[in-house]
Amino acid sequence: MPSKRIRRRPAPATSSPEAPLPISEFKPSDLTVKDTAHKGKGVFTSIAIAQGTRIISEEPLITSLIEVRTEAQRAQAREMIARCSEDGWRKVMAFGYSPACANLDPVARIMRTNSIPIADGDRVALFETICRINHDCRPNAQYFWNKDLGKEVLNAMEDIAAGEEITVSYSGVLDRRERRAGLLYDFGFDCRCPSCSLPPKELAESDQRMTKLSEIIAATPMLLHVNPVLGIAQIKHSFVIIEQERLWRSAGAQAYDGLQTCSAWSDLPNAKVWAGRAADAWSRTRGPDSEAAANMRALAQDPRSHRLWGSMGTRKLSS
Repeated sequence: MPSKRIRRRPAPATSSPEAPLPISEFKPSDLTVKDTAHKGKGVFTSIAIAQGTRIISEEPLITSLIEVRTEAQRAQAREMIARCSEDGWRKVMAFGYSPACANLDPVARIMRTNSIPIADGDRVALFETICRINHDCRPNAQYFWNKDLGKEVLNAMEDIAAGEEITVSYSGVLDRRERRAGLLYDFGFDCRCPSCSLPPKELAESDQRMTKLSEIIAATPMLLHVNPVLGIAQIKHSFVIIEQERLWRSAGAQAYDGLQTCSAWSDLPNAKVWAGRAADAWSRTRGPDSEAAANMRALAQDPRSHRLWGSMGTRKLSS
């Protein structure tokens, strides 16, 4: 995994060998950590994984505060680190670190290089497998902190073929140039993922789509307020781009905006559609058993239970 600095960052399977396995059959032991050509170590799967599969859930090897400035914070951080088991220490010390962190003590430089934010962002943690997953601007997986489990959960956003590397995104920035500059500054590497290495014509077309998506996302909240019909049309357009660019992480929020607006205007058929899309999006990114996906499935059955239902009156917002 490339060096990282800590950031305050904002389908059923068949029985054929090539088919993705259903959730209940996937085993974390089918993951392999091995060297890659340009990115240090990475995480690979030896079997096919279905979209929506919870690939792995991990407890932290070690946790610490994201900010350690006061004596009280230092004492709390030392107490958190002291909870690590002997076996956990061996796994922690197996991680490398960025040369930029060489002046820190051994644990601090490993944490600064490899750990990720958890909970409400006030803590960071090191995970044995998840913290070795490499970046891709169009990743096939996403991790998030599941507070109910007390674990970091890795979910497949796409079908992943046997032998394929599992990747996540280290950045939520849509603009490619800004994103690559941020990755270089924050994590110390010049991204050479397939999306950043497209032929010039395809790269320019992708950049245009990403610019348009950024504009839609920025304008949507106000547009939904002043012209909800046009706002819903723009959300529909955003989904075309999301599918073209495989930006699944953006789909849930966009669909939920559509759901809220249609609910506020008592547009029952369209509210059901957007709740269903939000459920699909969060099943893809967080798993079908996640709280977010379950909530959206319930709203897809009866959007009238949404807290904004009818607050703006009655209007059909889309054909």
